[in-house]
Amino acid sequence: MTAANWKGLSPEERRAVEEVLRDLPASDALDRLEVCFSPCEQGLELRIREGTAHVGYASRTALMRAAGLLRQHAGEACFETKESPAFSLLGAMLDNSRNAVMRVDSVKEMCRLAARMGYNSLMLYTEDTYEIPGRPYFGYMRGRYTAAELRECDAYAASLGIELIPCIQTLAHLNAALRWPAFSAIKDCNDILLVGDERTDRLIDDMLSACAAGLSSRRIHIGMDEAQMLGLGRYLQQHGYRRSSEIMAEHLSRVVELCRKHGYAPMMWSDMFFRMASGTGEYYETGVTVPREVVDAVPPEVTLAYWDYYHTDEAVYDAMIEKHRPFRNPLLFAGGAWIWSGLVPCTRYSLRAARAALGSLLRKGVEQVLVTAWGDNGAACSRFCTLPTLQLYAEACWNGETADDPVARRMEACTGGKMEDFVGMDDLNFPPDRTDDGMRPSNPARYLLFQDPLAGLFDRHVSRGYGAHYGRCAAQMRQAGERNPRWKHLFDTLAAMAQVLEVKAEIGLDLKEAYDRQDRPALRKLAEETLPELICRVDVLREAVRVQWLRENKSFGLDVQEIRLAGVRARAEEALRSVTDYLEGRLDEIEELAQDRLYYDGRPEDSDLSKLLAGPFWAEIATPNVL
Repeated sequence: MTAANWKGLSPEERRAVEEVLRDLPASDALDRLEVCFSPCEQGLELRIREGTAHVGYASRTALMRAAGLLRQHAGEACFETKESPAFSLLGAMLDNSRNAVMRVDSVKEMCRLAARMGYNSLMLYTEDTYEIPGRPYFGYMRGRYTAAELRECDAYAASLGIELIPCIQTLAHLNAALRWPAFSAIKDCNDILLVGDERTDRLIDDMLSACAAGLSSRRIHIGMDEAQMLGLGRYLQQHGYRRSSEIMAEHLSRVVELCRKHGYAPMMWSDMFFRMASGTGEYYETGVTVPREVVDAVPPEVTLAYWDYYHTDEAVYDAMIEKHRPFRNPLLFAGGAWIWSGLVPCTRYSLRAARAALGSLLRKGVEQVLVTAWGDNGAACSRFCTLPTLQLYAEACWNGETADDPVARRMEACTGGKMEDFVGMDDLNFPPDRTDDGMRPSNPARYLLFQDPLAGLFDRHVSRGYGAHYGRCAAQMRQAGERNPRWKHLFDTLAAMAQVLEVKAEIGLDLKEAYDRQDRPALRKLAEETLPELICRVDVLREAVRVQWLRENKSFGLDVQEIRLAGVRARAEEALRSVTDYLEGRLDEIEELAQDRLYYDGRPEDSDLSKLLAGPFWAEIATPNVL
């Protein structure tokens, strides 16, 4: 691609446009265009007429999106559009705390993708994965970012019109740091800091200093969500019982004062205010009113982040937005790109929830919007599986478009990925007996991968035909990889997973059925053919996961994926050994197979509920025993 025919850009802007387009294939049509760039009052403008183009842009962010649109439509004889963003902040939050810390090059790649879509901010969610001078155990062996790495990411993002906003925790979710004796004195309970202690305040002061040393943004997300046990551990022993709302207000006041010291405008998750007002501790409970004294205790400069990844009904979002109105604080909405349920994204559910949320946000005039990409329980799924959801939010922001076809065209133009294929990743979570079409975040691919073949904890939730389904999924993922060469590694991983599940999904049914019938030929076939084949396929999956992980992330955290998959292999080996020993008379019985199978979720035997589950974390899937 040549920029020889571009006029009106400063050298810095020209470099930014060249950089934001560098991932995309060369375009002869773009090279032939005479392009004039000039500032405009708001948003962006693009006009193409018979070999010439005019691009108007009101910001660096608008210029980056306009460059992507220019690349997309360069071959058309006539094209014209004007776009203005509905949201003053459109951001993506990338979880870097659940083992997968993105390499700097991966952060930069995500910056280019987001810039082409029209995002103006990114957050790297870092609980303990950033370096704090003088605190060597904070993020120890976790792949923490150095200040130099953060500065490199920050400068790169800024060049593309993206503000890299620090996103940390200053109350809870600090279990990785609090495991170390260095922090034991300031642990209240679980993953919660001991508030009101000067040592806690010094740690938070150091956190803010570290963020300021690495990132230039004057905004910061200070977390403070899901601290339901606040004040019920060491704090209770030291101070006696106090209402959590009082403790929260005092801690927030101290943290905000520290933010002022460092020149930060803070934002925080809003759920604790509603949980404390609810008799059940729920966030979305209807009819809950936050007491006026709690509302008044929130400093006015704090932006409240209402997070909701779950609802597919606009009315829920409408109601929650209204419940935030009594606060005098700016409001930010955070939706979710569901990549936190295992290796497979729950993209259909993400898109359903996103469309419901966006309908409400646009009607209600919410101006700050964030798309979260959490990595709960190990961050197995690639952050780049979020692309369909990110693109949907971007199109809704810039032109109000949420229909499948235009969003898909823009996604392919911005990312080189075909939306239909990316959404199709979710087919691994759609076995033949699933009928809800993405109304729930069910993830059978995860619990079928990690459940023990002898114990069969989820076997009552499996139907015949699953194996054949996963065989079809494996072929589908391989074909999708060929259609999406830039993202082939993602599809290779899912193809390898589907190949494992082709054998493993029904193996518990086969083992139990053959054992109960005393079908020795069937047991022998399982021991001599099926289980060895499963072991070979698990080895292929382990390698695919390793390749994907190291391509995107630092090596820290890969150990968890390898431990888990090695466990799958080891238990398949043990099943093989147990069946062989039983057939050869060295075992009188296979104790696990002698047990009756129960429903995992405890439902009654006559339940007509869907068998599919939104599976728990790995430890609860892998074994009923104590890890």
